[in-house]
Parts: sequence; structure tokens; C-alpha cells
Amino acid sequence: MTRLVRAEFTKLRTTRVVYGMAAAMAAFAVLTVAANISDRQGAPPLSADSLPMLVGGPVTLLAGAALLLGILGMTGEFRHHTVTQTFLVTPDRGRVVAAKLVAYPLAGIALALATLAFTAAVAAGWLAAKGITPSMFDARLGRVLLGAVLAAGLCGLVGVGVGALVRNQVAALVGVLVWVLVIEGLLMSLLNAPSLGKWLPSAAAAALTNPGAAHLSRLGGTLLLAAYALALALAGTRLVVRRDIT
Repeated sequence: MTRLVRAEFTKLRTTRVVYGMAAAMAAFAVLTVAANISDRQGAPPLSADSLPMLVGGPVTLLAGAALLLGILGMTGEFRHHTVTQTFLVTPDRGRVVAAKLVAYPLAGIALALATLAFTAAVAAGWLAAKGITPSMFDARLGRVLLGAVLAAGLCGLVGVGVGALVRNQVAALVGVLVWVLVIEGLLMSLLNAPSLGKWLPSAAAAALTNPGAAHLSRLGGTLLLAAYALALALAGTRLVVRRDIT
């Protein structure tokens, strides 16, 4: 199993999309810091306690990036027709999917941590240039990091599960976008139950990246998103094991 996980990390290191995604996240981090610092109309003035707010800017997008990474990692095998060779080398398909279920959530977490570290460095430097010494040991900063790590890991798991279920890369990516942007809203409208929203997958992720408001608690969101991720992972693994790959 360790060998299979290492093989997945090797694939990641040799895939340009990972580096492109990391560069995009770094650029977005700089933009969010710049926007939050420059546009302060109606917002409290910057202070030593502003660092958690600045670092938390890209957290939601990082969860989406981890989801995308998981989908690409699973569906890429089918898109590039490497899945047959992979299963010939490792006939136990369940172990192959399990390795991806380990590797891609960890990759999502690594991407999130690297981006947040870069964001913190940019934000701290910007605040220092304004004569503000930021507090690096703020409990709120720790909560931002915890939420980002949980969201990235679980969204990466969801991505692999979705990719295993759908297999077609374009269909999986479009399907996720349609679900988040259209179907969840339609469900709440048709069922006339606004309170249903907090139990849907995107709201569970938002409870980790943007806690408060009408969302579940961070613990509740973690458990709910973990349940969705586990269900998708189990269903996807079963389908890959049982379904013809041709």
C-alpha cells in the first residue's frame, strides 16, 4: 500500500497541473491580501489582530482546489488511458483507489498549508510595512489553519470519490459545478426548506472555511462532510472494482 501511495505522489510531482494550481493559489492569495488591506470602507482599521482575517481570504478556494485535485487524480487515469496499465501492474483495484484516497487528500492539505504559509508571509510583511506588528500566535489563526486543513483533506477525498463514480473528467468537473451552483439551490426551493441548506455538501465545507451564520458548527460540518466523503469513497471504490474499464 505504501508503494502505491508513493507512486501516486510521483505522478503528482510529474504533473504540470499541480504546479499551475499552486501558482494560481499563490496569485489569488496576494490578490485577497491586497483587496482586504486596501479596501477598508466600513471595516475596522487594521491592527495586530488582523492577520487571521487576511490569511483566511483564500481558504474557501483552497477547498475547491483540493476537490479539483482529487477529481483530476482519479479521472486522469481514464482520460489518459493509463488505467489499464495501472490495473495490470496492481490487479487489486480496491488498493489502487485506496492509494488515491490517501494521496490526494494529503496533496490537498499540502497545497492548502503551502498557500496559507505564503499568504501569512505576504500579509505579515504588508502589515509590517504599515508599522503594524502582527500577532503570529493568535488562536483565531490556528482555527483558520485547522479549518483549511480539514476542508482540504475532506474535499480531496470527495473529489476522488466523485472521480471514481463518474470516471469522465469533464462530466465530473461540470457535474460538481452544476451541483454546487444550481442543484443545491433548486433542492431548497422545491422542498421549501431553507434550513435544509446547512446539511448539503457545500454548506458542510463552508462550516469549516467560513464558520458561523446559518452553518453548522465546525465539528458538525467536519462530521457531515466526512460522512459525504466516506459514502462517495465507498461507492466509487465499489464501482471501480466491479465495473469494466473498457
